[in-house]
Amino acid sequence: MKNIFFMILALFGWFAFVPLTGQETKTVMPRILIDGSRPDENSIQLKSMDIQVEIFGNLAKTTTTLVFTNSSHSNLEGNLVFPLPETASVSGYAIDINGKLRNAVPVAKARAVEVLESIQKQNVDPGILEKVEGNNFRTRISPIPAQGSRTVQISYYQTLKSDKFSYQYHLPLNSGKKISQFILTTKVYQTGYKPILVESPDGSFNFSQNNHVYEASLSKADFLPTKSLIIRLPQVKNKIESFTQNNVDGSVYFYAPLLQEIPSTPKVWSKNIGIIWDNSLSGLKRDHEKELQLIDKIVSQEKELNIEVSLVNINLEKSKLFKIKNGDWSELKQYLQTVTYDGGTNYSKINSLSLKADEYLMFSDGISSFGSNELYLNKPVYTISSASTSNLGVLKYIAQKTRGKFINLNEESVDDAFTKLNRNTLQFLGIKNETVSEVYPMLGTEVYQGFSVSGISKSKNSKLIILLGRNGKVEIQKEIDLENSSQNLEISKIWAQHKIDFLEMNAEKNKEEIEQIGKQFSIVTAHTSFIVLENVSDYVKYQINPPAELQKEYNRLVKQGWTQKETRKSNLLQIAIAKARELQDWWKKDFKPVKPKYPQPVKDTVIANWEEVAQMRNVHPVPPPDMHEQQYMSVSSIVLDENQQKSFSSNKRVVGKMIKEEKAGEIPEIKIMDVKSDKEYIKLIEASKTPYDTYLELRKEYMETPSFYFDVATYFFQKKDKETGLKILSSLADLGLENAELYKMLAYKLKEIEEYPAELFITKKVLDWRPFDAQSYRDYALALQDNKQYQQALEHLYKVLTNDYSVEIANRDRDITEIIVPEINNLVSLYPKELNLSKIDSKILVDIPVDIRVVMNWNKDMTDIDLWVTDPNGEKCYYGHRSTAIGGRNSEDVTQGFGPEQFMLKKAIPGKYKIQTNFFAERQMSITGPTTISVEIFLMYSSGKQTKKMITFQNNNPDRGNEGILIGEFEF
Repeated sequence: MKNIFFMILALFGWFAFVPLTGQETKTVMPRILIDGSRPDENSIQLKSMDIQVEIFGNLAKTTTTLVFTNSSHSNLEGNLVFPLPETASVSGYAIDINGKLRNAVPVAKARAVEVLESIQKQNVDPGILEKVEGNNFRTRISPIPAQGSRTVQISYYQTLKSDKFSYQYHLPLNSGKKISQFILTTKVYQTGYKPILVESPDGSFNFSQNNHVYEASLSKADFLPTKSLIIRLPQVKNKIESFTQNNVDGSVYFYAPLLQEIPSTPKVWSKNIGIIWDNSLSGLKRDHEKELQLIDKIVSQEKELNIEVSLVNINLEKSKLFKIKNGDWSELKQYLQTVTYDGGTNYSKINSLSLKADEYLMFSDGISSFGSNELYLNKPVYTISSASTSNLGVLKYIAQKTRGKFINLNEESVDDAFTKLNRNTLQFLGIKNETVSEVYPMLGTEVYQGFSVSGISKSKNSKLIILLGRNGKVEIQKEIDLENSSQNLEISKIWAQHKIDFLEMNAEKNKEEIEQIGKQFSIVTAHTSFIVLENVSDYVKYQINPPAELQKEYNRLVKQGWTQKETRKSNLLQIAIAKARELQDWWKKDFKPVKPKYPQPVKDTVIANWEEVAQMRNVHPVPPPDMHEQQYMSVSSIVLDENQQKSFSSNKRVVGKMIKEEKAGEIPEIKIMDVKSDKEYIKLIEASKTPYDTYLELRKEYMETPSFYFDVATYFFQKKDKETGLKILSSLADLGLENAELYKMLAYKLKEIEEYPAELFITKKVLDWRPFDAQSYRDYALALQDNKQYQQALEHLYKVLTNDYSVEIANRDRDITEIIVPEINNLVSLYPKELNLSKIDSKILVDIPVDIRVVMNWNKDMTDIDLWVTDPNGEKCYYGHRSTAIGGRNSEDVTQGFGPEQFMLKKAIPGKYKIQTNFFAERQMSITGPTTISVEIFLMYSSGKQTKKMITFQNNNPDRGNEGILIGEFEF
């Protein structure tokens, strides 16, 4: 296994784009974040950057090669995360294997993660590139070797935005740090005009012409880029240039941009406008200045308006009405400028019952991180994105569904955005030619400068007629001549991305089709990733078709019937049946009360008679922790046998211990310990007269630290301020793009505070991302149970036993049936009339109610945390002593997965029970911070009188040795 695992988050702003007018947006400059508590914090550097740009008309292909170096003495694992513009698609990814770049191949997204994690457990190092929430991409680099380097190459296509009658290419390059080797090469093909350099990274970067190709290059050592590359590409007015790519069946993919003057009519605004302002934590990443400038243009034009402002995070706050007179909106502007941003986002809280305006401007990033992205408004919604990390598909879907418009303010100027909002333009009504199919964009799409169309034509010599008009009536026809088209680009990828853009407006519904297109055309999508494996045998083993350079060897191995196939494990149901029998046998066993024993005193003549008494009672010494003999018991307390219990009243003290007689039907109270953070920020908040304001001030320093939000939220929960605590806690959902560790942390705490609808949403997200984990199904099933969806809960618990798993993941979770069998039977015992058991194997249905059940989970893989339960006899049940004299039973030790571990006791004896957890080992570090541990304590489990308490906390001190953390205790 690798020496140390870190997660490195690098956000490279040079993939971001800005408006055509030169009006800058916020861009994220290159930076590398690493666990700040480690000495390796600044060990990763970007040594080399080589950027190759090729431009054909309004199509550009950018290929960037990055070399990272690691100056530390530890292997590191990295995540490189970058946003791409609305019109871009990743078409290539490579990583160095044995010093040579190896191209990636497409595979289903969840399958890529499963293969990655299975292979990593074998000490082999693959790499994947995946699309995460919004138009953001993430590549995992594992490892960046100690005192070594790794090379990554990423390619993407994009369609360029137009500004009147020119296109513009923009590449931000201001890195803020010197780059040892910097290379930039740009080629512009088949253009009648020399490209205009609006801005260049260096004064020597100039275009020269060679055979109708304009080329400019730059090579610098120890270069500190301070400027961007902005190229303006003049074009002929009203010209349509087409591109095609031939297919094996004689048909062609075609693509045609349209630089056409489009007539439009003024929009008539309502006097009652609503503003939906996303004030979640991620709202801080938006360009508020541009948003305010856009509002200003609307108000300056209309003068007299009633504007209803509604803030949305995890809730929709009560609207505030502003009456605008003579264009004066200073009060509204000041209100929006002083908004507090905090919490996650839940679009499902937006509904027509709370909002009364006639039309809405919605300023958000399209990422509903804490609830469904379905909002319930029957009025036009103009969705406006000004953040580089936005889910454009969701924003387009909302606009389309409500008959509004989508405005990409991140890539457009305020003037252009206002023009789109303020004018009703022509619509795309289709193509007049029966030989074409699969044409995009969708019919009804509004046509602006830079509009383009793509599709499939049966004939490569067709003349196609583009139809533009309003309300189904054609007003303009433009001809496309495919016979004279250019054929030097992968137009199939452009078409495929256009189709994916359409499908991703409802990504969940179209999941299978998106995945299929991504695989066929080698495009990274929300459901398709790129993967690179180290050995040819791995491609054979996991049945993944390799890149071209490995195809010959791959075919040879397949032809020879190479025997090492991926091992899958699918017989968990049979294991569960055996486990059910084992649990039933354990439950039926009669664990006789052991005679009381007493401490053996030091030999002394004065108390010699007491020593004889002790010998007569056959007292034994306490066994060491790793002994398993059930007959040994601790001497730290006394338990009375049945006859002795009768002779003592419930309030009689025996050798300093109070034995409490359990009343009929009474369930003991579970006392949960407050596991408090000892961080300095908590001390400052505790000492503050205005804790929330202090939190906001401290947040500036801890903005990207998940444990900060977790600790502060816990503080407010403990102070009984659930509303504030929940808002702060929900910020975790806005921190990481598709980060399962963060979402598991969040789900555990939501379950603890009984926010069950949110728990259901979060666990479903994790299941979507990690359907190969048994724990994903289990967590979602238990959330379904919390939400009273008992049949679905049963079905998802049963799926844990009927799915198949990679052998590596199955070995990690080898004792999961010990936990699942009691949970299935618990559902059946509690809700028998609400369940259909026809599809459940009856052999796993056993009646095993217990007095005590404790379950512990955690949110990180490659982690070993142990559950300890100490009974009134002082006997500790744990991984080294899994069975106790009174019948306590611990599940098998989980040493490298997420848990869970479980303790059960059929019949509790009187006295105090103590529950602890002990941190044993963590083999990875991540940006999510300390491991989050969740413990549920059940009394009278499956008995009809079941009660539960839960605690979720972070292991802030993993070096506690064998001390353990006290979680809770109770007394029977």
